[in-house]
Amino acid sequence: MRPDQAEFLRRIALKDGEALESAMAGRGNSQPALDQRCAALVRIVSLASVDSDASTFEWAVDLGIAAGLDDESIFDALLVIAPIIGVARLTSSLPHVLAALDIDVIEG
Repeated sequence: MRPDQAEFLRRIALKDGEALESAMAGRGNSQPALDQRCAALVRIVSLASVDSDASTFEWAVDLGIAAGLDDESIFDALLVIAPIIGVARLTSSLPHVLAALDIDVIEG
């Protein structure tokens, strides 16, 4: 970890208002290590882990697709976190993810 990153995290841990505002605005890392695809996957699986609502999944999936994600990448990422978030969170988030991908939950 670079010294500036460690300092930024230290400031967040100490509840520094400016650092918290920067983090919540998605700023604070002038040299991001994650590419846009990876960042989009992190957003999607994070939303699944907190059982977010449909509109945030639509936003995150749209950003992911714009960054070059495909359905398979999202599928794989959700399977990676399934043992961590559990069945309840996974099954409650999947309808939102599928809707954002324009996939019907029930084929008919």
